[in-house]
Amino acid sequence: MRILSSLFASTLSTPVSGSQLSAALPLNQAASSEAKQTETPTLTKFGMDLRRAMVRHRVGTWLRNARDTYDLVATGKRHFEEVGSLANDHLCRRLMTSLVPVDKVFLDVGAHIGSVIAELQQNCPGAKVIAFEAIPEKVAFLKQAFPQARIVSCAVGQADTEISFHIDCSESGYSSISSTIVPGDHRLQTITVPLRRLDTIDLPRGIDAMKIDVEGAEQGVIAGASRLLKQERPIIYFESGPEDIADLGFTKPGLWHAITELDYTIHVPNRVAHADKGLSLEMFIDSHDYPRRTSNYIAIPTERRDEYRNRVRAFLKF
Repeated sequence: MRILSSLFASTLSTPVSGSQLSAALPLNQAASSEAKQTETPTLTKFGMDLRRAMVRHRVGTWLRNARDTYDLVATGKRHFEEVGSLANDHLCRRLMTSLVPVDKVFLDVGAHIGSVIAELQQNCPGAKVIAFEAIPEKVAFLKQAFPQARIVSCAVGQADTEISFHIDCSESGYSSISSTIVPGDHRLQTITVPLRRLDTIDLPRGIDAMKIDVEGAEQGVIAGASRLLKQERPIIYFESGPEDIADLGFTKPGLWHAITELDYTIHVPNRVAHADKGLSLEMFIDSHDYPRRTSNYIAIPTERRDEYRNRVRAFLKF
């Protein structure tokens, strides 16, 4: 089992926060100097290469699911109080990649190396995928790996401009527009990328769902998508970790208000199949305290609550 766990960790272990936006302060003056370079670092470690090679294939999905099962069992033995959060994170991923109807559109904001795209195309082959990724090297890989998906090369947020984007050279899934929350022993490199609002990108109608995994900058994505969210009313699967992004002004209350003011309710994944009214602001903030309820949440338009609950119940065979 230890060998199996090591294999999963080294090849398929994209962080739960596996996507675009996170960051860290430079360790010292040398690291700060490195962070001012403008070329994209080469992300060619053996583990990353192997993940990329496998992500497009069903064996990669099978290994990810096996890893998830192993993680639940191992966590239950070592850290029993964390099992609920881990199970909710796994459930959120299964729902997100299994429930998009034929000919509907799924937006993947923070695509990383495309594991969500791969699972969605396997489980919902009739769905259309539009993915957003800030790191140019990953964009090139995604375009090659997923020719049926539309890949947009930009960070997503609350403005249309150019920004500094901080690449975590140790764990590229933690890369971010922020510069305050990545582990301090990780080497950073900074590039300039376009930042775009979803409201100003040419997108088709029929957007059924979207994933936002941008390392603490989810509030900015919501702020730049208010027109789209009012018009299309997609289900929103989003990550929310324990840290606020102080340098960008993003907070847990700010995220909760940004979503609920658009007539959405926010839910823990294992409650969406039941008669759950959604998290109040106090409950949402409390769910981030250790041991967390989840790292991934589901926001549902109030008028789609029954429809989505029935979809989830059918998928879970309730």
